Amino acid sequence: MMRFVISLLPIDPSNWRDALAVLVTDDQLPFVADHQPVVLVILAKAYLALGDKRWTPLAIVDDDHGLVGVVALADRAGTCEVLHLTVDRHHQHRGVGTRALAAILAFARDVLGCGQVELTVHLQNESAQRLYAGGGFSPTGEQRHGEPVWSRAVPATTDPPEPPADAVV
Repeated sequence: MMRFVISLLPIDPSNWRDALAVLVTDDQLPFVADHQPVVLVILAKAYLALGDKRWTPLAIVDDDHGLVGVVALADRAGTCEVLHLTVDRHHQHRGVGTRALAAILAFARDVLGCGQVELTVHLQNESAQRLYAGGGFSPTGEQRHGEPVWSRAVPATTDPPEPPADAVV
């Protein structure tokens, strides 16, 4: 499998139009947002600061293909929530999700200062459940907006797990 590097960049005036091109398949859309392009949902929620949280819209960039996904982190009081994690349909099943999750955990810890990361996952989204379980997340037993909440600690003294060289998600 080809090795590539994933990084996260703020969605800003220089790249927001590129982020519009990130699309999922029609059957995946209910798992990530109500509308496409997903970045418009992310930017609207960030503008409105929903949930009284600080929102950080991020572009997922790989060193070979440019902008390949989008995600939002919403943080408050040392807990970050991962929202609308989306890998473009043309870049799925190459390990982008696994590497993006590792980058998201590092960003949450190192940039936003979060020691805990939460997310929700649709009950039918088995691929995402495998991704999150592999990234150290586990269900908390709580629900948010009808979906189970998963969580993991991100201690300041420990790096997030490196994705395996052959990981494909």
